[in-house]
Amino acid sequence: MIQLLSTAEATTTYEALLLLAFILMLGLFAGRWFEKIKLPHITGYISMGVLLGIILTLFGIGFLIDSLVVISSVALGFIAYGIGSELRFNKLKKSGKEVVVITVIQAFMAAVFTIFGLLVIKVDLPIALVLGAIATATAPAPIMLLTRKYRCKGELTDVLLPIVGLDDAVGIVLFGVLLSISTSLRDGVGLSINEMLLGPTFELLNSIVVGLVVGIVVSVIVNLVNSKDYQKEEIFLGISIFAVFVTVALSNMGIHFGDYQVHLSPILTPMIMGVTITNSISVVRSQDMLVVVEKFTNPIMIVFFTLAGAELVVAFVSHKEADFLAIAGITGIYVVFRAIGKILGSNVGSRMMKSHPNVRKYLGICLLPQAGVALGMAYQARTDFGEEGITILIVVLIATLVYELFGPIGVKYSLFKSNEMEV
Repeated sequence: MIQLLSTAEATTTYEALLLLAFILMLGLFAGRWFEKIKLPHITGYISMGVLLGIILTLFGIGFLIDSLVVISSVALGFIAYGIGSELRFNKLKKSGKEVVVITVIQAFMAAVFTIFGLLVIKVDLPIALVLGAIATATAPAPIMLLTRKYRCKGELTDVLLPIVGLDDAVGIVLFGVLLSISTSLRDGVGLSINEMLLGPTFELLNSIVVGLVVGIVVSVIVNLVNSKDYQKEEIFLGISIFAVFVTVALSNMGIHFGDYQVHLSPILTPMIMGVTITNSISVVRSQDMLVVVEKFTNPIMIVFFTLAGAELVVAFVSHKEADFLAIAGITGIYVVFRAIGKILGSNVGSRMMKSHPNVRKYLGICLLPQAGVALGMAYQARTDFGEEGITILIVVLIATLVYELFGPIGVKYSLFKSNEMEV
């Protein structure tokens, strides 16, 4: 018999599996308990994750969290796929212009307000620009999970879901541009506008192409399934898992053509795939696919949010050399001014488009959660910025913890106040 893993590797693998089991069970019960005290279950998952992260760090086994990173990537893939699946073109015809205008304005204002606040407290311009770009990103996971759990329907929900999807596209482009500018400012190297725009534009285009190709292939298979086939749910689930796994794997590995590497967005690629599928099959089949996938992904989402809380603690503790007093001030400004930008920008954009009163009042609060994409940007900044990048990463880590703990409460409150929750 071939021994695939060394004894040490096998032990670590099964320790990680044991940790995964406890993360799932503890997160599940924490979510249920938080709902009993009228708080979102997502906040319960993250709170339990923070507690687990502290325990793992105290016992010196925080490194096991790194073994579960693929779970987070897969969960983000399913979240992005779910958002894409909600974006049917016939629904977007009514609100397409409204969604685009509001998305651009709130993202722009979140970046501008954040940069302004940071410059006021004398943060270096390169760091302020990068944090401003990261401020545009919104976490789709808690929004998607809450709207599905409470079967939300209405003007706010119809605008919120496509905005969350487009928000990350805008954020990725803006981050690519401002990161290039910041790097050139720090290194004293001049960059042309073409050079600054080229990278993020290619990433967007590559993600669209790959998402389209995978989506078309899946759509053809789904359309071939007989509606009377008693195994159709198994087929829908299997093909959905296949599609998400393929897009997640390609996004995280990249595609290599000799010395040239194609970069893909781990959010946009599965999202475009979801958009392609849902608009290439019937509404009934699209809903059937969403139902079977939702049942499969529920445990993955519990693990994802609980793991996110633990990851934040472990990553935070691993950077003991940072100046935490200065970082605390930067983080406070980032959290407050990003929130102001999101809320004010959403209000301005929705008033310009004469949106429904619920959209004007509550959209900005719904866009406050921040996690996966923002953290991905922060890790990229750490790689490109060295020591200064560590400051950026820690600021975003702490801000993410704040937004993920309290953001879902704001989302649930907004959906309740707008009477769009099926209570």
